[in-house]
Amino acid sequence: MEIRQLQTFKTVADLNSFTKAAQTLQYSQASITSHIQQLEDQIGLPLFDRLGKHIQLTMAGQELYQYVIELLAVYSKIQHISSDNMSMKGEIRIGAAESITVYKLGKVISEYKKNYPDVTFSLMNDDCLPLRERLYSGEIDIAITLEPKVNDQNLITQVWSEEPLVFIGETNHTFSTIEDANGECIIFSPKTCALRQFFEAYLIRNSINTYNHLEFTSMEAIKQCVMSGLGITLIPYLSVEALLREDKMKVIKSSSEHPSFYAQISYHKNKWLSKAHQKFIEMALTDK
Repeated sequence: MEIRQLQTFKTVADLNSFTKAAQTLQYSQASITSHIQQLEDQIGLPLFDRLGKHIQLTMAGQELYQYVIELLAVYSKIQHISSDNMSMKGEIRIGAAESITVYKLGKVISEYKKNYPDVTFSLMNDDCLPLRERLYSGEIDIAITLEPKVNDQNLITQVWSEEPLVFIGETNHTFSTIEDANGECIIFSPKTCALRQFFEAYLIRNSINTYNHLEFTSMEAIKQCVMSGLGITLIPYLSVEALLREDKMKVIKSSSEHPSFYAQISYHKNKWLSKAHQKFIEMALTDK
């Protein structure tokens, strides 16, 4: 019985899918199936019921899952054993919002890797709600989101920075305020994105029509569409600061609000943080 087989088992159970587990762990689906079959052969019992396209843990699988959580927690601690900060080892699994990754996180990770080269990083980008789900499932250690202040009693959350939001349109737009843009095409991020939810609520609150809209998963695609005159959007200022300086787009003023989000670092309250995790959080929070 190998650690990787147990990691595979937990990931399949958390995601309820062999296919998603393969994508997350970057294994082939055949490898995922092989790991589970090897575990089942060693235990002598099926761990999952295969119900057509759906799977669920058997009684044996549920019992094993509890032991695997404990074992992997201990394994994580063993990986991070070190005599001092200079010999820190292990892995840090981070999930972050796209804007955070592009405009804030790169500098921190680069500096960290220079100081602690034996620590490895895995980094995935996602929206705020999916990132919190990944924290709960144990798929990531730390989530860095850009959204209103998080209030979740199961998470430890620290504010990294306050980030203003701006309404933007093409360079030649003639709107005095965002309210004057009623009927204009609105460019949204996905529905799982906190920015989308905030933007929609703002528009509804100010009686601005949203029937004419586009939706993109990429912040870069949204910016390109705005510059091309396809519509208007709400976006973190840090992600368009350079484009605004270069007059490639233009801010649309708001007559009622000056919204802000917060870059926040979160981890589950029951998550054991190694020295490597603690040092990363410390370095990020001191980099304003």
